[in-house]
Amino acid sequence: MANDDHPDLDRVIPLTDWFRRIGLPTRSGRRLIASGAGPVITELTERRRGVRERDHLAWLEARRVTNTA
Repeated sequence: MANDDHPDLDRVIPLTDWFRRIGLPTRSGRRLIASGAGPVITELTERRRGVRERDHLAWLEARRVTNTA
């Protein structure tokens, strides 16, 4: 992204929407988060949690593999 200060990067994606976005069932997504292997989680309230757009992108970038051989 050209502009890291873009306001949309701070938008919080609810966890259930994030799981759907990355193609994981809710249970698998919750295991991923609990294991610490997922992105940084933002707690909006005690019961509402999500992933900021910028944290989602950073998590994806960290998972890139350039050489699979």
